[in-house]
Amino acid sequence: MLYRDSTKITPLSLEKLKRSWAKDIGHLPKHSELLSVYQKLIEQKKLSPTPLLENIFRTRRGRTLSGVSPMAVMTKPYSCPGNCIYCPQEEGMPKSYLSDEPAAQRAKMNDFDPSKQIKSRLQQLKRTGHPTTKVELIVIGGSFSSYPKKYKTSFFKDMFDTLNGQPSKNLKQAQEKNETADNRVVAISIETRPDLITPKEIILMRSLGVTKIQLGVQAFDDKILKQANRGHGLKEVAQATRLLRDAGFKICYHLMPNLPGSTPQHDIDMAKIMYQDKRFKPDYLKIYPTQVIPGTVLHRLWEKGKYQTYSEKDIKFVLKEIKKITPPWTRIDRLVRDISKQWVSSGTEKSNLRQVIQKELQAEGFFCQCIRCREVKNLIEKELPSFKRRSYPTLGGKEIFLTWETDKYLYSILRLRLPEKDNPLFPELKDCAIVREVHTYGKSLALSQRQEGKTQHQGMGRQLMSKAEEIALKEGYPHLAVISAIGTRDYYRQLGYRLEGEYMVKLLQS
Repeated sequence: MLYRDSTKITPLSLEKLKRSWAKDIGHLPKHSELLSVYQKLIEQKKLSPTPLLENIFRTRRGRTLSGVSPMAVMTKPYSCPGNCIYCPQEEGMPKSYLSDEPAAQRAKMNDFDPSKQIKSRLQQLKRTGHPTTKVELIVIGGSFSSYPKKYKTSFFKDMFDTLNGQPSKNLKQAQEKNETADNRVVAISIETRPDLITPKEIILMRSLGVTKIQLGVQAFDDKILKQANRGHGLKEVAQATRLLRDAGFKICYHLMPNLPGSTPQHDIDMAKIMYQDKRFKPDYLKIYPTQVIPGTVLHRLWEKGKYQTYSEKDIKFVLKEIKKITPPWTRIDRLVRDISKQWVSSGTEKSNLRQVIQKELQAEGFFCQCIRCREVKNLIEKELPSFKRRSYPTLGGKEIFLTWETDKYLYSILRLRLPEKDNPLFPELKDCAIVREVHTYGKSLALSQRQEGKTQHQGMGRQLMSKAEEIALKEGYPHLAVISAIGTRDYYRQLGYRLEGEYMVKLLQS
């Protein structure tokens, strides 16, 4: 039936065709079923690959509209050095995670085995029509830096081996195989605490292939951090940020409005410190408004009337004001944590709060400037993007943010760091400017695939790299280094870079 009616399928006609097919097969076919049949017809060479049909049948399209296929992989339960008053500890789960969160469900079902988790995710993405040639690994589950080195190394080797489809002798060999594998790792992030970031830990994380660090900062007020029993202050946040930035990492902060001791206005004032103080200025941000979870110290304070959460009106006010002051070089990954209602005694229960706030801001005539809100996704614009350069000071160096964009949409970005002095951690970074990120947005395509009107594989990233090389040389840096993910090393080799230690490095010619 699909073969017979393939030329008739359009976004408007599909539902009518599905109803006619249901009369023959006895049920209304799902998009995933149609995609599976379509893929078999391609294999049998009865149909030619048709981007229109692939796009129509693809489910949960937003998963890969940022240019990569994300895979969250959870580590096993392990002790955390923190004793934060808000943090839940469910038996059999890593600290701060609950078993009915989507990624946690998959992890628990697979016994926290990284290989099983990735296999499950690969099958799910392929079944729903998403390419997996460019994979972003998101390692979650407590404070990663507190886990034993042996476990971390084994965990990462298993992830690479699974994506490679074959075992390796050690992690280094697994990484080398992934440079040319079908499922290449183009980014890896881990979660940890600012006070666990040390030079030794950074060297280990680079050897694992990590390119992005999520730091649990929570608040920009030492008194509030102390009241929450966080175990560190802003001094540690600044030190960690400086070390990570000088090593080329992308940095994501976790922020918690409505902690004990704060107010809606103070939360907004702390966000201003985060964005304006040169010690901080994150590349990415996740905002988790405080929720009261049974079994926590905060829950006991709430029961005694010593703490109360904001009203929905106040929460929305805080989040909207933070979005209004977010600079164009920061991406707000999340605005609320996806915790089911059964766990929340007090605090927001709306998992779709981001969409609610977006609609209200648009009704007020405001368009958020954060990266996520401006990503081009699968849109096609008549206006051609133009090159823009922005710069801002940070502790230990200057950041240059290069983009291809229009007034509305963001097509491609590059983060260039100009450090103040030689980096003591990695000798390969001596006399180097550092590219911390290159990312082209839009629907993720296979590595060799190009589509007319799509942003992927159109040379935007290469053009930004050329601009970065010009800037670095003009600013007096004889070399440019890239904190390349394992699966993107081959891309940089084509641009004249070579692997030195853990970085791709190029000698710049005047």
